[in-house]
Amino acid sequence: MKTQIQKSAHSRRRFSEEYQDEALALWRQSGRSAAKVGAELGIRPSLLYKWAKVRRLGTEHGAQPARPEVAELEAEIRRLTAENAKLLEQREVLKKSLGILSETPPRSMPKSSK
Repeated sequence: MKTQIQKSAHSRRRFSEEYQDEALALWRQSGRSAAKVGAELGIRPSLLYKWAKVRRLGTEHGAQPARPEVAELEAEIRRLTAENAKLLEQREVLKKSLGILSETPPRSMPKSSK
């Protein structure tokens, strides 16, 4: 009778902040793909992308990403509303000008000679 050896569950490897920073710096400075740098370091390329995203968003260790203030959002809404109104007005002007320009000019009446 054969005895089966059970493998322990894979434990997650933990990488220090310094290691992550150095790996990201190597990836960015080398100009090589994440797959090549990851293979060289013995890590998955998706891990490099994840670390880069975390750094970009500033969400390390559970910190929430910065949210825009309500006043900033309201100012942006006002700006976009004004821009939208301006663009709608420009579109109407273009429609009218297209209609005017595509009209056939009136024919002039031939002068009768007497």
